[in-house]
Amino acid sequence: MHAAKHKSKRTPSPRSPDPGAPVTGRRRFWFRLLALIGIPLVLLLLTEGVLRLAGVGYPTGFFLHGQRDGKAVFTDNQQFGRRFFPPGLIRYPRPFTIPAAKPADALRIFVLGESAAMGDPDFKFGLPRMLEVLLRERFPGRPIEVVNAAVVAINSNVILPIARDCARRQGDLWVIYMGNNEVIGPFGSASVFGAQAPALPVVRAELWLKTTRLGQGLDALLQGLRRGDRPLPEWTGMEMMAKEKVRFDSPATQRVYRHFARNLADILTTGARAGVPIVLCTVATNWKDCPPFASLHRPGLTAAELTAWQTAYDAGVAAQTRGRVAEAKAAYERAAQFDGEFADLDFRLGQCCRELGQAAAAGKHFRQARDDDALQFRADGRINGIIRRAAADFATQRVRLLDAVALFATNSPQGMPGDELFYEHVHLKPEGNYLLARAVAEQVAQALSLTPGGPWLSQPECFQRLGFTDWNRFDALGVMLDRMSAPPFTQQIGHTNQLAAVRAERERYRLATKPAQVRREVKEVATAVARYPDEPDLRWNLAALLETADDLAGAEAQWRTLIRLQPQAALSCYNLAKLLDAQGRFAEAQPLYAECLRINPEYFPARYALGLVLIRLEQWPGAIRQLRAAVEQKPRWVEARLALAQALAGARQTTAAVKQLRDVLRLDPNNAAAQTQLGALNETAP
Repeated sequence: MHAAKHKSKRTPSPRSPDPGAPVTGRRRFWFRLLALIGIPLVLLLLTEGVLRLAGVGYPTGFFLHGQRDGKAVFTDNQQFGRRFFPPGLIRYPRPFTIPAAKPADALRIFVLGESAAMGDPDFKFGLPRMLEVLLRERFPGRPIEVVNAAVVAINSNVILPIARDCARRQGDLWVIYMGNNEVIGPFGSASVFGAQAPALPVVRAELWLKTTRLGQGLDALLQGLRRGDRPLPEWTGMEMMAKEKVRFDSPATQRVYRHFARNLADILTTGARAGVPIVLCTVATNWKDCPPFASLHRPGLTAAELTAWQTAYDAGVAAQTRGRVAEAKAAYERAAQFDGEFADLDFRLGQCCRELGQAAAAGKHFRQARDDDALQFRADGRINGIIRRAAADFATQRVRLLDAVALFATNSPQGMPGDELFYEHVHLKPEGNYLLARAVAEQVAQALSLTPGGPWLSQPECFQRLGFTDWNRFDALGVMLDRMSAPPFTQQIGHTNQLAAVRAERERYRLATKPAQVRREVKEVATAVARYPDEPDLRWNLAALLETADDLAGAEAQWRTLIRLQPQAALSCYNLAKLLDAQGRFAEAQPLYAECLRINPEYFPARYALGLVLIRLEQWPGAIRQLRAAVEQKPRWVEARLALAQALAGARQTTAAVKQLRDVLRLDPNNAAAQTQLGALNETAP
């Protein structure tokens, strides 16, 4: 009996295994798995934490926390685009500042979209600004904040992260006007910014990885390896994509449409979860006066069919040129029997039908020409169909559809939107922006049950409150002339006539550039500034007008105020620096150029200008450093190489200066400045 008790005490409990016992197979598996995954994961997390503490990398949110006048604010993140665009092609949000804690009575609206929503070519008079002014005057006494959260060249892959950031910023309502860049924007089927139409999980995984400092470092390494010794790419707008033709029915483009539908649904879900009503707009485009940018024949067209098609098409062009419209239409219809997918053919048929008074048929052909365009810079019928379906799916979740396509058709001659409302393919003239903003404002008032305190501003009244003048029209049309003088516009039907029409329109506003008229416009805008002294866009407009009027002191005061209002804005620093530079105040201009580059290191005009200032101050090492960087950014920039040669010569680095001048002559064999400098250096060489 006692022996049995003694034995039981020595028997180990099954719940208390002997520490010295060998590790079982299952426990060994879990130990190895922990060592294989857990230890590297801990090391990665520690590395990520160290990198963040050390300030390595860049913030990826659309909003940054800040302080203004002792109060917490949110400002734009000028580095936001680095996650979506390669170096040299990064696009930037419009500067804004809003209180971190929204005042109880304030109305905060976010406008999401691309360049058309942003207000290109003059953001001071785009949809967000017009919407803000309309609401402010209709509902006086209530603070109105309309945040321009649109960015040039982005698409739904970028707008979704912006929407997720907006969901945490106490918005009262969102306006979404997007769809033009799905094919040519980041991850589109014709994108020049990186991978073309990868699977959506791949897109999202890549974008998530770049939110980490480790991912950013890996991305920078890969970008450098891909680029090698080549310079950074240079932003040239739509011209960069002029060769990226893709069919509307290609597998990659069909995948893009599916991605758009998923991204849009996720954006609307994000808004619904945040309890934010949304005004979702279809996207209006110019299809009457904007021919396709490129055309492709249908697949499977035989050589004989192509010959027959070309014969009929050429006959149609010849007849149309001679004004024999019915004959041209018949020839084009013969061509369509062989290939009805060539976008230019549909556009020409639209032109003929319109001249023959067949408006419905003309509209059908114009829309088809837009939809078959092989350079898809416009939201097509498929994109707008996705938008309409999404609005219907989310109608019970406070999503309102504003059919801008129907709105613009209703307000256009013969129901066909064209140059009356658009500058070119998608960017709205002030009249187009007012039409859209007024319709959005009415939807906002209904969605938020706002009680009006006054009437809606008329179009002229709205322009006046914005400080919009004929000088601004003249300036914007100049931007358009430059844009439309390059591909892909040069590839369009009737390009010469298009340019002539823009030049003629611009000439009608040339009087606005005369000194007496500019002084009158200065007074008009100054009145608006006095009414709203903290409005940056008004001050920017006034500063530019004062410079045009040669009131340099007045312009300087406005630029300095603008820098105080938006210290995160690189271009305000640059514009003030240019103003001081032109007056010979080089020592004052120098730190402003440097601040511009601190905010945006890729802004090469500031780097070049800073190099010139340092030359004038005979600070040769600094000048050489800045101008070398400018030449690395733009190796074919002759002026930068000439300035670098001058700086090198000043530092008595004659051999290096001669090399730069010879490089200039290789780029421009008849460059007189390079020949003169080279001759002078050869004469002084030992």
